[in-house]
Amino acid sequence: MKLYIDKISELIKPKEIKHEIHSFDSGAFMVDIWINNDFYCIQLFENKFGISQVTEEIDFSTIPDKTFNEWESFKTELKKVINE
Repeated sequence: MKLYIDKISELIKPKEIKHEIHSFDSGAFMVDIWINNDFYCIQLFENKFGISQVTEEIDFSTIPDKTFNEWESFKTELKKVINE
């Protein structure tokens, strides 16, 4: 999954999007990103990719809003989120 963390970083760093990367003993990764006033959480686990928007009305959940089994599908969704 570390490979995909690098790919996500390559997409968001040029846009100077504030982000934090977290790794867990389980092998899972989480990337928090802030775009203007919006907060998103990307979860990478068991060869799956998840993304959630966290708002005042919707708290963080360990179950992502959207889950993808393939990098390309997830990448398309991430590009929508970062307005690329």
